[in-house]
Amino acid sequence: MKNKLKVHSKKNMIIIMIAITFLVLFAVGGFFACRTLTQNDKFEILGEKNITIQLGQEYQDEGAIAIFLGKDISNQIKVEDNIEIEKPGTYYIKYSIDNIFYKNVFRYRYITVVEVNE
Repeated sequence: MKNKLKVHSKKNMIIIMIAITFLVLFAVGGFFACRTLTQNDKFEILGEKNITIQLGQEYQDEGAIAIFLGKDISNQIKVEDNIEIEKPGTYYIKYSIDNIFYKNVFRYRYITVVEVNE
């Protein structure tokens, strides 16, 4: 009976070691595959992040760019702003994407509206 138990224990240990080896190999391989696929990903504002304009002056936003898994997903960027060009102050343009990788990631451009000095 004891010999049979030892044989099963050795078999079980070999199976466990093989399973752990494969688990580690897959984890390391997955890490490097993910890193390779996402190495060029980005979510950036185009142009300057801080802009100063004069009271009443129009501002043309340059927008932002987003790359996910090597694919341009800039068309998914949502833009919100609170700019009042007729009132001095500092305002923002907020860029966001509703996607699994960039969920809860925001980029901001700040627009400062100043009075014209004569």
